[in-house]
Amino acid sequence: MANISEAIGSIRQAESEADSMIEEANKKSTEMIQDARVKVDSSIEAAKLEAQDEAKHIILAKEEEAGKEAVIITNQSESDIKESLRGSENNVDDAAEIIIETVL
Repeated sequence: MANISEAIGSIRQAESEADSMIEEANKKSTEMIQDARVKVDSSIEAAKLEAQDEAKHIILAKEEEAGKEAVIITNQSESDIKESLRGSENNVDDAAEIIIETVL
């Protein structure tokens, strides 16, 4: 009977140790999951910040490009207006000559 009693005691002790090991494994698993979540959240936040920063740089570059293009367009428009005015001035002189010739 002592052997059976010892065997039962050993089995109970093994079960207890197994339960402790399972409990410890569950705790470690939970900690690992929490650590992983923290790392993932941190990585996601870093990626968001990086994307926002990149978007700001792209917007600034496009604004600068648009500003340069606006200057080019403005300069071309001013040149076209001056050319048109010169042509109009020539037409005024020609029209004045025609009127003078017609009237005289």
